[in-house]
Amino acid sequence: MTKQTTSEAAEQQRADASANAWNSTALGHDPSGQETVAKDAGAKEPAGAGAGAQGKSKNKGKKFVSPLGNPTISLPLLGKGRLGRHLLYSRLLLGLGIVLFLLGVAQGMWHSQRAGALYGTSSDATELTRRLGMVSSLALSGEASALQDAVNSAQSLADQISAMGGSRVANKYAFFPAIAQRGEQIRASAQLLQDGRPVLRARDTAFNSMVKLSTGTQGVLLPIARSERTLPRERELAQQLMLALQAISGTAHDVQDTDVLDEGNFALLGNSLEMAESYAQQLRASTGNAQLGNILQTLNYQLQDSQTALQSLQEALPAVNSARDSLRKLYHQSNAVLQPLEIIKNSLAAEVGWQWWQIALILLGGALTALGGWTMALAYIRAGRRRLLDAARVHEATLLSEQDAKRLNDANQAAILRLMNELLLVAEGDLTQEATVTEDITGAIADSVNYTIEELRHLVQNVHQSADKVTKTTLSVDATSTELLAASTEQLREIRETGRAVLEMAQRINTISGNAQDSAQVAMQSRNAAESGLRAVQDSITGMNAIRAQIQESSKRIKRLGESSQEISEIIELISDITEQTNVLALNAAIQAASAGEAGRGFSIVAEEVQRLAERSADATRKIAELVHAIQSDTQDAVAAMERSTQGVVEGAMLADRAGTQLTAIDEVSRQLSIKVEEISSAALQEAALANQVTENIQHILAVTEQTSDGTRSTAQQVRALAHTAQELLQSIARFKIQ
Repeated sequence: MTKQTTSEAAEQQRADASANAWNSTALGHDPSGQETVAKDAGAKEPAGAGAGAQGKSKNKGKKFVSPLGNPTISLPLLGKGRLGRHLLYSRLLLGLGIVLFLLGVAQGMWHSQRAGALYGTSSDATELTRRLGMVSSLALSGEASALQDAVNSAQSLADQISAMGGSRVANKYAFFPAIAQRGEQIRASAQLLQDGRPVLRARDTAFNSMVKLSTGTQGVLLPIARSERTLPRERELAQQLMLALQAISGTAHDVQDTDVLDEGNFALLGNSLEMAESYAQQLRASTGNAQLGNILQTLNYQLQDSQTALQSLQEALPAVNSARDSLRKLYHQSNAVLQPLEIIKNSLAAEVGWQWWQIALILLGGALTALGGWTMALAYIRAGRRRLLDAARVHEATLLSEQDAKRLNDANQAAILRLMNELLLVAEGDLTQEATVTEDITGAIADSVNYTIEELRHLVQNVHQSADKVTKTTLSVDATSTELLAASTEQLREIRETGRAVLEMAQRINTISGNAQDSAQVAMQSRNAAESGLRAVQDSITGMNAIRAQIQESSKRIKRLGESSQEISEIIELISDITEQTNVLALNAAIQAASAGEAGRGFSIVAEEVQRLAERSADATRKIAELVHAIQSDTQDAVAAMERSTQGVVEGAMLADRAGTQLTAIDEVSRQLSIKVEEISSAALQEAALANQVTENIQHILAVTEQTSDGTRSTAQQVRALAHTAQELLQSIARFKIQ
């Protein structure tokens, strides 16, 4: 199989060499890209070949080398010469023709585009001039919607004239400066019209509404003015109103067509509007028709609006006349530039299209291009025929070269097979073998192979020694890593126990800190309670003093009440005596009346009544005496009770005063206790913070220790993997034989 592969490789190499020789000879070039000559062995060069087919090319260094060589050929119009010279002339003709053709096309397109643009500009300017004259005429006749069109058309026309002034039109036509001046005047008038457009619109709107006043009411007023059944007064007012409205319409129409307004126009219209308004009000007041009244009311509103609009126009009279004058100037200026623009447009229309010299330039370029292409094609055809003859001679030389190459390839193939057979043992791992060095093509290869085998033998030996050292070192490092891992594990366990202990201590310190803070809060609450109690006792003392004063005042009043009741008792005794005397007198009067007989009956009745009243008065006096006695008794009891209450209040005030003194002492003790508890709480907080910091440090040490343990474990695993890799390396190089 190896011999077959070698044979196929040699055959492929021989075929490639033959192909390269054929290509180099057939194309007239050596392998370096220079032109060569195909010669037969002992054959003479034809007479027509000349010096161009001998030796190396004299045209070395030129940018272009024809694949057909550079033979001498004869062409019409160019005569006899080298192929390169004919191709150069043909390319010059072809390039010149293309340049002239493109130049003619570009000139024609540029000229047509430029002339077309100028013609379009002049055509647009002409159309804008006509449109400006039309819309200006409409605006002058009162068409308010045409004002904006007039402004836009005038501005566009001025822009078009300015654009034409920047082209060759300004130099070609002697009258164009006058057109340009008109364009600037049109622009200025358009700006004035734009500024006065609101007042012109108001003017046209006001006059149009006045013109339409008579037509809107004629259908209603005419039947009234002609009817015989209408009251004479109403018929007369309707006729006068119709005449006034017709006068307003006619005057407004005449004034609307006036270019310059004056105060007389406004005075005449104002008087007509006032008369029409007066007639409308009188007719509305005299008529009984509700529909007619509504129409007259609407007419009255319209007349008032017209008067307001007329007054506004009168105030803006200079602006109205100025805007109207600008509109009239636009109309005349558009008519003035129309004919010159028509002349420019017609003149530019004749220039649109291609000129004769541009067409001639294109035709000349096409002819030169065709001539150059024809001569180039003819040169290639005749050079190709010449090369066919040279190719036949090259083929014969190639056959001889192939025979020599075959003999050389056979010898090389035998040497290669011998070298490959010697290298088979080396490929199987026997590095003690060496290739045979000969004088043929494989000699240098065999020498290089022997050097490579020697270096490979030393390399395998060094790898074997290094693998042994790595295996021993990894075993030692593995043992050390195992011990270090055990120590790290023990250290990690101790650090964890220490961390748990410190964490428990920190928790207890935090608990103490929390209790201290609670104690501080309790002490603060106790202090606040003592202060509140002290204030309450002080308030109680103040209240008791007030109560004592009130009780003393009440006792005084009750004593005065007892004295007053004593006086009442004395008065009651006096009344009782008077009642008894009255009773005795009544009894005596009754006795006297009884003794008087029938004459004293009436007096007897009076005496009985007086006696009953005296008895009732005696009973009432007795009851009052009992009540007064009870009041005196209660008053004495109340005075005694108040004296006891006063004594109790005094004793309570003394007790409250002593309680206030004790609460003051309690407040001072609570304040000192609160300060001490706050100091304890602050110290506990500091200790808790230190304990927490120690806990965090231990946690960090624990994390670092765990990382160290993991690194040690990973190192041990990597060392074991390295030892395994060294064993595999020893196994992989074991098949090489170096001794």
